[in-house]
Amino acid sequence: MEEILLEKIEWTAPEYKHKDKSVDFIWAIGLVAIIMCGIAIWKQNYVFSIFIFISGCALILFSLRPPEEINFAIETDGFTLGRDKYTWKKIKGFHIKRTTDSATLLIRIDKYMLPVYTIPLPPELYETTREQLLKVIPNIELEESKSMKFMEDIGF
Repeated sequence: MEEILLEKIEWTAPEYKHKDKSVDFIWAIGLVAIIMCGIAIWKQNYVFSIFIFISGCALILFSLRPPEEINFAIETDGFTLGRDKYTWKKIKGFHIKRTTDSATLLIRIDKYMLPVYTIPLPPELYETTREQLLKVIPNIELEESKSMKFMEDIGF
């Protein structure tokens, strides 16, 4: 079988869209966590109470942390997403959603937990990325995860 050579395409993007959180947002998370901890203690479920407390603290810390820059690359031997590298055999397909000022690359990977990755794509790379990916994987209709959309809608 002949190897298909691809032009290397690289870009960086933040791992998620960061939204500044207000003090009220942080207080709301803390208040909900404390109320749920109280209910769990009242029901004598102490382990669940500890879990809720730790989860609330982690949620507050994660919402305050700025996003890291992640490197993406499309190469002949696969797709690089940060520190992870996926061969073209593991990738089932892609779809690029484009608006006037941005583009989003959706990639379906052969994984159970998070099969569709949503990757911000610079608009100027839309055409070359699409052409290069069509050489190795099919363009299929993909949608962003409903849970990811929900989390973005509530401010995460």
